[in-house]
Order: sequence, then structure tokens, then C-alpha cells
Amino acid sequence: MFRQLARHLPGGADYLFRLHPAELSALLEEAWNFRIHDTDKTVGHPDRRSDLPGLPDHLLKAFPGFSHNQTTFTTPARDGCPDGTVRWEHLIYAYMIENTRAADILRRVVQLHREGEELGAPGSGAEHWLRNTEELFFRDPAPFFITARTSQARTLPDIIRRKAYYRMFGMDLVHGTEDGAPVPYSKAAAANTQFVGMFEEFLREVWIAITNVNNTSGSDPTDTMKITDLVERLSDMLTTRRLGSNLSAEEYSAISTMAWFHLTLEYNSPIVNSLRAEASSAEQRLFKIAERVRIPAHAMSRSFFKISEAISRLLIAIEAGVFINSVESLFKDTSEDGKRISNDIKTVITHWSITTGRDLKAGKVTSK
Repeated sequence: MFRQLARHLPGGADYLFRLHPAELSALLEEAWNFRIHDTDKTVGHPDRRSDLPGLPDHLLKAFPGFSHNQTTFTTPARDGCPDGTVRWEHLIYAYMIENTRAADILRRVVQLHREGEELGAPGSGAEHWLRNTEELFFRDPAPFFITARTSQARTLPDIIRRKAYYRMFGMDLVHGTEDGAPVPYSKAAAANTQFVGMFEEFLREVWIAITNVNNTSGSDPTDTMKITDLVERLSDMLTTRRLGSNLSAEEYSAISTMAWFHLTLEYNSPIVNSLRAEASSAEQRLFKIAERVRIPAHAMSRSFFKISEAISRLLIAIEAGVFINSVESLFKDTSEDGKRISNDIKTVITHWSITTGRDLKAGKVTSK
């Protein structure tokens, strides 16, 4: 959410990083309240993620002069939202960003600044970032806010996110603890453990269609019926985990957390400048900071950053049933929306292959 907010607020990210943590929390509550909410859809659908209310208006007005109107949160029209509504990223976005280890690395930045002067005194604007990051993400959250997920029933935010990733995708993060050990947590019995295999099969079939879209002679191995079946099965699998608004608040909390760290690295932000980690890309800034705090970033961080938004849009569209009756739009639609979908698919196939080491463009390997 924070990257969306930075695009709409006057002053952008620099302004956002300097706000009081209570104001940032209020912004998240307002964005939740302005979410797209089509009551004709089933609860859990991308157009109706949850019926849970955020803080009511009379409490949000406790922040004088700071209440925003819906235009602050308007999602770009290309995302298919009515004016004045918000659609946040898919949980897969948070999963991809967290795999870079940005959260662990920037947590260490906060820790080292709070415990000594190894990283030097914070530069201009960095002290605001440090305070906000610690208050919002590394302290017990204020009660009653929609992003407050911890309680006596659920403890660490990191574990809550891992459990959500496993339930939705059957996947764990690619890194463990700082010393490389696996992170212990209980895994839900109801989890989409078949997601990876099914999703990769879907991507392979779509790649076959893309490579043959202009084929005018010879056989065409494109199998639109199989792609349709895979789209339907993926949609059913993902939406089943969301019945009754399951995982919606967890998703919102996770994507807000990871968007804060992504935004921090997306440009030479105050904390990046303070750490003398200026660079021309998010992954290069992350690598420089990682070296200073002695926690390695993932070697494929560039691909995790590159895939994050494209795969988020793709899974939202799959959940919404966008492709069920028009799978051809995945590989041969020439409209502007079709070109964006095609670019997203190609981005996902390329960077999923890089991060997993499984070349989806090479076709499925079967054992004899």
C-alpha cells in the first residue's frame, strides 16, 4: 500500500517517510476503508476482500487536518477499480519482496542504529524513517488497527506471514534464520500444496501459446482448453483459501510491510543516503546495505523485485475469473490491456524461471 500512497500524496515518498507513525497507521486504516467493495461478489473475491471495518471515521478524525478523501487512494484505472477505491497487491507480492531478505536487512539497520554508532549518525530524514520503521513493524502494534495481527493467540509477525504464504501457495520463504537454520512453525493442514506445480504448468502452456501465436503453417501445439482448465483450477484453489474473508487482513498487513521496505529501496531514500548505499536499482541498494550490516541479500533479488508486481496482477486477475472465458487474452490480445497482460506473463515466466532454476520456456521434463 505504501508505494500506492507515495504516488498519490503531495511530496511522494519523502513526505510519507516524515509523517508521524500514528498518521501512517491512520493512512492504512483509511486505505482499508476505501477498498473496492462490491457486495454482489462473494467475500474474499478481489472486489470484496473483506467485510471487516477499519477504524470508524469518528476515530480517524482524531488526526486533525489529516483525514484524506478517496482521491488520495484511487487505484490507477488500468487495475479495473472504480474511481475512489483501492485494490491492494496480492499476497504473492509480499512473498516475493520478503524473499530478497529486505525485511531482515533493514531490521538490522534499525537495530544497529538503536544499539550503537556502527552505522554512524542518521542523516537528514533518516531519523524519521528509523522511528517509523521501528514503530510500525518492529514493535507490538496498536490494538484495533486492521494491520495488528499479533496477539496472545498469534505471536511474531514474521511467523504469521510465513504461515499465510504456506496456506495460500504451499511455499515457504527461501531463507531461514540469520544463521541459516530453518524457521520452525506449524503448517496448516488446509494449504495449497499443489499451487507451484499447477502454476508452473499453466505458465508453460501459456509460453507455448505465446511462441506459436503467429504460427500460420504447420501444427500449433497451443492447448486453449488445457489453459482454461488450469486457470479455473488455480482460481478455485486460491479463492478457497479466502472463504469467509480468510487471510485478507493478513495479506493487507504483509503487503503493507513489504511495500514499506520496497519503497525504501526503490530510490535513494533518506536512509539509503545516510548509509551511503546510493545506486541505480533497488537490488543494488539492498546489496550495499546488506554488506554493511552483514546479512546477505538473496542473489536473485533483482528477479524477486522484477516479478513482484506482475505476478500480483496476474494472480488477482486469475482469482477474479478474468481469463476463464477468454484465455486468448493471455497471449494474443492486441488491446492496451492485452499488451500489459502479455508483458506481465512474460515477466513472470522469465523471473520465476530465474528464481526457481526451473526453465519454464524449455517445456516440461517428464521421467521415462
